[in-house]
Amino acid sequence: MPQPPEQPARPAWRDDPQSDFLVFQLIGLARAALGEQFDEEAGAEAYTAWLKRQARPKKRGAAAQPFQLPILRDPEHGTIATTALARRNCFIVHIDSEPFTAELSLTFDPEEPLLSGAVVTSFEGNIPDAIGMAAAWTEELLDFDLDELDLDGLDLADLNLPRDMFDPDESDDAPDPDAGPPGPSPAEIREVARIARAVRKRYATDDGPSLADRDRDWLEQRPQALWPMLDGALAACQASPRDDDLFASWLFLLSNQLEQIRYRAERGWDWAGDLLDDYQDRLIALTDDAKLNHADLFPLVAVLGQAKVAVKPALSEAVMTSGPGLDLPDTLPMQQSLDTTLRPMIDELARHADSPFDVMGALLESAGVAPPPLRAFMAHELALSPHAIMRDTVPLILLDQDAEVRRTTAAALEQMAAPDTMSPVALRRIIALRNWIPEADRAPVDQVIRKARLKGVSPAQWDEAPDLMIRASAFDGSGAQSLLAASKAGRTGAFCGLLLKQAFGIRDVWCDHEMPRRDIASAMADIQRKVGAPEVERSYLDVMVQHHIAVGLAHGNLPGPALLDFAEVVGGTDWKDRQLDPAAETAQLFDALPAAERSMDAVAASLRRSGAWMQDDKLGVSWFEDDAETRNFTAGLKGQRLDQAARAMLRGLLEQRREIWAERFLLLALWARAVKPGQKGPAWRDFVVLAHELLDGRNLAEIPVMTEIAGRSVAAARSGSW
Repeated sequence: MPQPPEQPARPAWRDDPQSDFLVFQLIGLARAALGEQFDEEAGAEAYTAWLKRQARPKKRGAAAQPFQLPILRDPEHGTIATTALARRNCFIVHIDSEPFTAELSLTFDPEEPLLSGAVVTSFEGNIPDAIGMAAAWTEELLDFDLDELDLDGLDLADLNLPRDMFDPDESDDAPDPDAGPPGPSPAEIREVARIARAVRKRYATDDGPSLADRDRDWLEQRPQALWPMLDGALAACQASPRDDDLFASWLFLLSNQLEQIRYRAERGWDWAGDLLDDYQDRLIALTDDAKLNHADLFPLVAVLGQAKVAVKPALSEAVMTSGPGLDLPDTLPMQQSLDTTLRPMIDELARHADSPFDVMGALLESAGVAPPPLRAFMAHELALSPHAIMRDTVPLILLDQDAEVRRTTAAALEQMAAPDTMSPVALRRIIALRNWIPEADRAPVDQVIRKARLKGVSPAQWDEAPDLMIRASAFDGSGAQSLLAASKAGRTGAFCGLLLKQAFGIRDVWCDHEMPRRDIASAMADIQRKVGAPEVERSYLDVMVQHHIAVGLAHGNLPGPALLDFAEVVGGTDWKDRQLDPAAETAQLFDALPAAERSMDAVAASLRRSGAWMQDDKLGVSWFEDDAETRNFTAGLKGQRLDQAARAMLRGLLEQRREIWAERFLLLALWARAVKPGQKGPAWRDFVVLAHELLDGRNLAEIPVMTEIAGRSVAAARSGSW
């Protein structure tokens, strides 16, 4: 009987506690060496020519000729020899130095330049000396000239080297953790204009605007690009002749940039919150600008809502009362002052909308601008509308973020709780949404449901869910996960998505009911290529959505109305606020493991296994802390080597966040267990062990994954990126 192939033994050097830092340093050195070897245009041209020769037919028996890049020699450090493999962008890097020798296999695109994969295949030597040597050698190769070093597009998550990570004495060049980015330079203003023109070109030829990956990365590292974007938008809307596509492109860029800045604000950066406030203050000043058409000012405010940035009351009032603005009533009975503006708009919207979700989509464009009293008045007006589609929209307003608007909506629904004004579908939606709103708001909704039933309104049945493919990404280092659902049959189908966020709830939802099958396949393949999203069991979707509904309610974040659209597509008939108990769930999963897998030796082996695949698998590339608190904590470690600072990170900040990472690993365990057979993924039991050991109080220094997270967190904090 044939025997299975013997698995390669884990190298002894990987059992060293510092091996994770060593791997990080070696990959950084190899990446720096490749950048140096391809720095000259001739090197890239020679490599491209060699690849073309490899693609030509060869005579029988002819061996492929290897391509050797120029050997890097340094009298203090040693030599680095790189060999290109026949497969495009694949290289073997051999490092020979007095304290160590190492060999790495890397995937590196010299045109970007971008490192997308790296594995240390062999190492011999003294690990502490090798760490120091690799750090010094890397610094020398990069030379750390921040004016010349192009780090645009480099991603720490791909283990590309950030600036200034190895020499803490040079960290004075990194941004002050409490200071904001500088004003845009002339070169940056020109680059933003170039990006806008590129977006404009795509906007004119495709279905909508889009950003090239490299441009997106460039903008992400330059929050100050917000200001040339605003200036560009103002110039475009006042130009003669007017270019509406260019104006739309600037709005697209503003929405994208505001969202990126919001991410920083949510991670505790005061300067990011200040930027968002400054943007709104500039718009308030523009409300008095006679040269600016009010119709152009409104979309400059609406992009805040698209980026999920709360509009300040002062801006809302300034916009609503400027130009042909609305005189807001002090109380709802004073509705006559709004009749000439709102009711014609409602009639027009009713003629063009296909569903209540379309109506809500249009209303949400201005919901952030309209103050709560006006949104409450809108719910009242829709309930009185002669158009059934507008009345059917009222239940969706129960998910407004303002409690007073929700209470007014419930009162409006009670007024229309009769067969001639409330449809069976509307009642079904009210029943579903009742479980997605705060407990304090449910009694009035229950009263609406009782009254509607007494009046003879029966809730409609849910449509049977189609056969679905459901894909889910792993939770990343910020605790975010993407879930995708697509119907399998038909030339067109439904394609929907969710963005879930640990400690926030449901961050975003979208739904396309009639997407061409080719576009669905392309979108699925794209997300699988970029982040990895294996197909999962349907039950996993139900658990995650309900958990995050409850998390959102606990943090004051209601899901948007699009979640109901998503639920109706996938058959989420019984979704409620059902939050997981991380400690109880972890204990249950761990206790259910076979006794042999819960032994001391088995747990230690599982922890080592997790540390190994974190080095080699893209799943964990984003697992590091990167927020204002982390930057401030790391700033206090100035003068320490990376390994010393990482140990301090383990004892300090990561110890404080032990339970957060335990919950994250539990969620990953549930995800890995739900992955369908045949899909590649790590063993879910290893995630259970990680969560269990964190909750059980094991020293973080004994958990390789946590030591790697500590090292990456310090490196990210010293990177100097925003």
